Amino acid sequence: MGDVTVALETNTEPHGGSLGGAPAGSAGQVLYRKWRPQSFAEVAGQEVVTRTLRNAIAGGRLAHAYLFCGPRGTGKTTLGRLLAKAANCEASEGGEPCNQCSSCVAFIDGRAMDFVEQDAASHNSVDDIRQLRENVVLTPMAGRRKVYLLDEVHMLSKQAENALLKTLEEPPPHIIFVLATTDPQKVTATIISRCQRFDLKRIPMAAVVGRLAEICRAEGFALEQVSLEEIARASTGSLRDAINALEQVVAYYGPNASVEQVRDALGLGVDARSSDLARAALAGDLADGLRLIAAVRDDGVDMKSFASQVVRYLRGLLLARAGAAEALDLPQEMVVAIYAQSGTVDDAAVAGALRAFGTIEWRDGSTGPLPLELALIGLLEGRTRSDKPKPLAVSRAPAPQFTVPAAEMDTIETTVATTTVEPVSPDRDATEEVTPPPNSELRDTPPQIARGEEDLVGRVRLALKDSDKQLSALLNGSCEVRSVDGHSVRLGFYHTFHLERIESSGYQQRLNDAFTKEVGHPVTVKCEHAPRAKPETPQTRAGGHLVQKAREMGARAVPRGE
Repeated sequence: MGDVTVALETNTEPHGGSLGGAPAGSAGQVLYRKWRPQSFAEVAGQEVVTRTLRNAIAGGRLAHAYLFCGPRGTGKTTLGRLLAKAANCEASEGGEPCNQCSSCVAFIDGRAMDFVEQDAASHNSVDDIRQLRENVVLTPMAGRRKVYLLDEVHMLSKQAENALLKTLEEPPPHIIFVLATTDPQKVTATIISRCQRFDLKRIPMAAVVGRLAEICRAEGFALEQVSLEEIARASTGSLRDAINALEQVVAYYGPNASVEQVRDALGLGVDARSSDLARAALAGDLADGLRLIAAVRDDGVDMKSFASQVVRYLRGLLLARAGAAEALDLPQEMVVAIYAQSGTVDDAAVAGALRAFGTIEWRDGSTGPLPLELALIGLLEGRTRSDKPKPLAVSRAPAPQFTVPAAEMDTIETTVATTTVEPVSPDRDATEEVTPPPNSELRDTPPQIARGEEDLVGRVRLALKDSDKQLSALLNGSCEVRSVDGHSVRLGFYHTFHLERIESSGYQQRLNDAFTKEVGHPVTVKCEHAPRAKPETPQTRAGGHLVQKAREMGARAVPRGE
């Protein structure tokens, strides 16, 4: 693969033209190629990098190797091409290419022999780099410098990187290497150290809008400022994506597309129901929230996109209440709704809703309504769950009656005949709290536990629900308080699995802190294995667990037909 062949293969596209008019032969090209910047001044949003390069070119202090890092569509390849063109310009002024001399025209037409662009993703073998090393000794064919642009250099194999190192460190004086990558963490440190590194940032929204407006004026498009802002917002800092989106809108709706048509073409429609769902969540209206989610699902709206709109609205509320309204980068109608509601909500409620909807996990590519419904239910459940344990009460109502199969009657009658149920005292209130007898199988609570401490685990788990979800989940139904003695709390875990997880995963200090906060004074949590007792007698097992529970509560068996 010789120099000339590579140059012809990789430079078949014209590089675009200035906004004063499209270059010859650019008809039919996609917009981002047609309007690729032809001077450093036209590069949007990278002023620090372009100024440094212009000064280096004007002062004759070009380095032998450059590394451009940054997200897609931020100008890495464009800057490499401009550097090559300006370095060979015959009438450069202030480091800018003149775009008039024969060298610049050759670059614009895509026939520059002294510029070689190679995709490292598809030419990443050691043989490709060895071929490149053989070619760099050749002198430039037309200009003063020969420039090699290796795009996505992080895709080179380890052997190819090693083969490139020596040449990259001491190339011939007429050679400039330009390396570009979207993932600099994967580039070997020895290669980075041999280059001047420039980190390109995502292009600010104002710069993207400005560039889109210039292209619209040159192309005769009549899109509103709001439409250009919507396109820029959707591009997330990539100018190439923004220009492609502009072309997509115009191709579908024409050069006079409205704001609504722009949003429809790009899937950016702001569903007013997103703010309605946020308001229902903040008001604690579960039924209304679930109805809204069902309606959105029935309309075929992408649930993941809808959830992101809910999060954007809630974030806007939080910023507006914090006095940081200038940070809002939202559609105008959403901003109006946010300001209208911001004075009627509570900061803690908004933050809780934002955590609930902002941490939804959309697994396996699922876009159904279930994750959104669970987030809403979990949010409202956390607000309404009582922290206090409910007292055990005995009612004076008649004992419940139930029917059992005839085959089990003999066993049930024998069991009931041998079971003694203490009657309720006539002078006792119907709903008075009572203490279960010591031999009760309903709960095996040690006598050291004071009144109200039996639900200490539940209160701690609820307090950890937002701050430490893993520990909260481990405490859910897996253990009970065995004793509280001064500055010590004994936790009994029913299964060794949960006990081993607690002991082996560094939870001890977090447990101490959580129980200390709930108890109100420093305590140390001691964990032990305390399996629940299982009934062994045939009489206990007879009739199943539901029959046994009913019998323990004073129920009596009634034969069929009675």
